[in-house]
Amino acid sequence: MPRNDPRQPGARPPVARPSMAQQETGMTIIEVLVAIMLLSVVVLVVLTPLTGFFGLTRKSGTQVSATQAAQQAMEQIRGDWLNQTAYEQLCTASALPVTTPPLTVTVTNMGPERNVLGTAELRAGACGGAPVTADTSPMREVLVRQPGPGGQVASEVRMVVARP
Repeated sequence: MPRNDPRQPGARPPVARPSMAQQETGMTIIEVLVAIMLLSVVVLVVLTPLTGFFGLTRKSGTQVSATQAAQQAMEQIRGDWLNQTAYEQLCTASALPVTTPPLTVTVTNMGPERNVLGTAELRAGACGGAPVTADTSPMREVLVRQPGPGGQVASEVRMVVARP
């Protein structure tokens, strides 16, 4: 008779072995590592586009600010040039909006068929005195540019102003 037979004197009682369902109550280190890896992949997939959106929002804000400054300068020039003297003197009554980097303004004298007759420099905040040119052009094209970061143009506003 075998020694583990419970009917024998001095035999050891049989060892109760847990079933497979009872053995798998915890997680192994491999399962924990796989779960962490899957979680980090999901987080990476979600956060990558968000950082791109933040950059686009910042760039869009810069462009909107630049466009507002250029439009404000353009409206100031247009309003001042309703006065024929200011138009002829290529000036504005007050300085243009202060921005960093500064606005650049290009004035092009144009003929009746929109042919270019030459360029002139705007005198912001310097009205008074005699006209700077003897130009009698019927219209002028005004181009206001706001440089952005890296030297690129963030905003550009162009308008044709007729002689008052």
